[in-house]
Amino acid sequence: MWGHGWDYGAEWWMWGLMLVGTIGFWLLVAYVVRAVILGRRPEGDTSAPRTVEPLRLLDERLARGEIDIEEYQRTRNVLRNAH
Repeated sequence: MWGHGWDYGAEWWMWGLMLVGTIGFWLLVAYVVRAVILGRRPEGDTSAPRTVEPLRLLDERLARGEIDIEEYQRTRNVLRNAH
């Protein structure tokens, strides 16, 4: 009487759609939380992957005047011999 003659089992596709939507929603929430957590790292974090090549970094230090020519050449030789 209250359901106006509708049987809850007759609309099985609605239950399936609701289940798929709920699972999709929670997967999206988990993905966003994971992206936020992995995307934010402390400044002093040493576990971050290094993308700067050592020789390029050495060139940049020389260009900024942080090291002199002798130290540059000595360090460059050490780095080239290490590889």
